[in-house]
Amino acid sequence: MTLRTTLGSTLRALSCATIFAMSTVQAAMAADYVLKVSAPIPPTEKDVVYAWMVAFEKGVEASSNGRIDVQLYPANQLGQLPAAIEGVAMGTIEVTFSIIGFFSSIDPRFQVLDAGGLFSTPEMAMTSLQKPEVREMFSDFGASAGVQPLTVLIDGQGVVISKDPIEHMVDFIGKKVRSGGATPLLNEPLRAVGASPVAMSLGEVLPALQTGTIDAATNSMGVVNAFKMYDAAKNVTYLPGNFTTVGAVVNKDFLAMIGPELAEVVYAEAAKAEAVVFRHLANVEKLDAAWEANGGRVIRMRPTEVRTYLTTIAPVISDLLKQSDQMQADYDVLARAAQSE
Repeated sequence: MTLRTTLGSTLRALSCATIFAMSTVQAAMAADYVLKVSAPIPPTEKDVVYAWMVAFEKGVEASSNGRIDVQLYPANQLGQLPAAIEGVAMGTIEVTFSIIGFFSSIDPRFQVLDAGGLFSTPEMAMTSLQKPEVREMFSDFGASAGVQPLTVLIDGQGVVISKDPIEHMVDFIGKKVRSGGATPLLNEPLRAVGASPVAMSLGEVLPALQTGTIDAATNSMGVVNAFKMYDAAKNVTYLPGNFTTVGAVVNKDFLAMIGPELAEVVYAEAAKAEAVVFRHLANVEKLDAAWEANGGRVIRMRPTEVRTYLTTIAPVISDLLKQSDQMQADYDVLARAAQSE
């Protein structure tokens, strides 16, 4: 290849990149509003959160006729979870995703979604969360912090990734286990089975597993695959009655600024984007196969162990709910929605 040809190819590539960058900037300039969406997960549509983000971006920009420019910032580009959540409360970020437990820092009502044992399947859990009475309850969450839930999603059945296999109840004893927040409904059931819970944001999990700071971590199959956590720990155990709940909150001042018509577009497209969740929930076998293809092992507890696990955590959850009339009332709304399935 001649120098002239090489230079020509390089210049054409730079020209295309420049045109693309300019068109992106022009599109943003043409929009009336910018809506930034932050999330801790990497940009892969194998993960339900990022798939939702992409569907939401396309829907909002199309339905608003380009008046809202949705910008996606996966992989903690706008900061780790505590900072991103604070950013939405302050209005420097319009929307952020988190595993639901971390939102309890801005409103303790979010923690009711950490209660295990409510649902029997991920699909049942997701359908229950979409019920009108449940959505109505969610609309009050975060009000005092100036935020409002935009969507609440089920990212599959909860799993615990560990260096040593967890097949039996006794295998939890003495394990330092990352949990998705500091709420008692997450952590006390782990203590009840003999583990030591450690609240830790998603971005810290992989290095903590690699260094031995923790022995195990709760998450979902989509996330542990996306983060390639099989490089740090090979065993994944499905947790009975536990479903990874994630959510996104939106800054209320932003919704007021864009006005009721565009705010309705944002909410409508957030709901429409939830259709991707059910497609992901149907991919359990593919996620398991992906884990195993990378040298990992998938473990499902035997029925006797499942019963022991559920009967161990049930009274702990019940006692915690009784400590707050509001939390018990919120739990009852979720329980009625689940029973109607």
